Amino acid sequence: MKERKSASASKRMAMAVMLALVCLLLTACYMEPDRVVDGDNGLTVGDNAQNFDTVITPTPTVTITPTPAPTSSAVDWSEWDFGADTATNPPSQVLPTSGSVVIPTQAPSIITATVGQTATATPRPTTSTSGSTTTTGVTTLKVGSEGADVKRMQQRLKNLGYYTGSVDGDFGAGTELAVRDFQANNGLSVDGKAGKRTLEVLYSENAKKKTATSVTAKPSTSTSTGTTTRPTQNTATMYTNGKTDIYLRLGNSGSQVKILQNRLIVLGYLTGTADGEFEATTEAAVKAFQKRHDIWNDGVAGPTTLSMLYSSSAKKATSVAGHLGALKEGAVGDSVRTLQKNLRTLGYYSGSVDGDYGAGTTAAVMAFQRARGLTADGVAGKATLNAIQSALGGGSSSSSGSTSGSKDSPENYGLTASSNGYSSLSSSSSSSKRNEVTALQSALSATGYYSGTVDGSYGGGTEKAVEKYQRAKGLRVTGVAGPTTQRLLYGGTSESGTYSKLQTGSSGSAVKRLQYALYELKYYDGDITGKYDSATENAVMAFQEVNGLYIDGIAGQDTQRKLFSSNAKPSNI
Repeated sequence: MKERKSASASKRMAMAVMLALVCLLLTACYMEPDRVVDGDNGLTVGDNAQNFDTVITPTPTVTITPTPAPTSSAVDWSEWDFGADTATNPPSQVLPTSGSVVIPTQAPSIITATVGQTATATPRPTTSTSGSTTTTGVTTLKVGSEGADVKRMQQRLKNLGYYTGSVDGDFGAGTELAVRDFQANNGLSVDGKAGKRTLEVLYSENAKKKTATSVTAKPSTSTSTGTTTRPTQNTATMYTNGKTDIYLRLGNSGSQVKILQNRLIVLGYLTGTADGEFEATTEAAVKAFQKRHDIWNDGVAGPTTLSMLYSSSAKKATSVAGHLGALKEGAVGDSVRTLQKNLRTLGYYSGSVDGDYGAGTTAAVMAFQRARGLTADGVAGKATLNAIQSALGGGSSSSSGSTSGSKDSPENYGLTASSNGYSSLSSSSSSSKRNEVTALQSALSATGYYSGTVDGSYGGGTEKAVEKYQRAKGLRVTGVAGPTTQRLLYGGTSESGTYSKLQTGSSGSAVKRLQYALYELKYYDGDITGKYDSATENAVMAFQEVNGLYIDGIAGQDTQRKLFSSNAKPSNI
């Protein structure tokens, strides 16, 4: 009995120990109760009932280190909107995998952005001088500005048909008028200043070209106070403040001379910046204008000249007559070309008339300066340019190429010029040449240059047709159908005939015919003097070079046969 009780107690003790061990194991395996969704969709944890309606997750800050923009120029910006206040999406091919953006050379803005923000346009700074910088960092180009940005703008305006002057990086009156015309035709504010908006539209694909029906903005005139005013229309003039009841001549100065110069710059007779001083260069431009309009070319700007100059019907120059300011090595453009032509006429320059002021031009200027007792620095400054014009008799290489108003000027000589069976035809031709004029009109009509009546009358329509033909063939544009013009028009004149050799020292009517033929072909720019001088020799050498002849400056058989044939090639300059 005692043994059974002892065994039963042992069993109970063992079970108690086992229960204790189980409880201990269960305590070590305790797990937190599951979260329970309450009635209002809140989240709770255990008995603490912590609310999880709002979950806050920290956002890491991302810093982008920009990589250098690729230098590839193969970028299509046709879809880029330069006129927007904020940047639009650029073309896909300019977004490299590195994350950098290619910016075109002439793009007006650089794109910057941070993570999570809209990209905005940051204006690209410019380096032009004399421009006013706006608060956005964009330089406004205006009258007086100079540099590469002005030059680039002039070239763009020229490509669009608004600018006809020299691409010289000098923002003068001609450039201002071109900017005003562009602004007027592109719905911009017309002030003649190339600010941010004007430049954006100018360099965009949407820039409108100048056409025959384009609006022409009126030029502005800078007053002594530096302010710019819009022009007002007065009697016989559409140009601001330009008086037409006065006489302006050599030695005059002041505001009226400056207005005169600015108008001549706008029309292309002058380049540079108006200085208000009526000197030989300005006189040459006035003469060129007078010749272009069949006004007595005495270089004095009187009522007749001024009324025509300031009128809306004033004709633009076909070449520059002079430059206001200094020209030096490295300069390029029409003003340099005019300088070279004048130096060649005077016998100091024998190089190519290419508009590039190089070592040859510098040497020619120095030679002229030494001959005139000027400082021989090779820089064609105000004194040198005026001395050159004085040496030319106040004339210049204008649209007609004449250097004086004498009876031997190309204009006067050309009215009655004749060679190898051809005589000049013009509006002053006598009625006895009616058949020749009829033949001329028929030939011009057959080649598509004349659409008027073939009536033997040399009127304005015939003159314009001749000018159109001359321009197309690279001849001197005079409106007079001279012997060379007719030879090229009719064709068939072979390289034959017998000619006397002409060279330095020769003189007479044969030299005159030679000079005028060279003039029509744009190799010679002086008067038809009949004297075979250095200018004539240089012209012959230039003709020989272009036409593949032996270059010696002597007009022998081969040279004259080529010159008086319908195969003669005009100057390519």
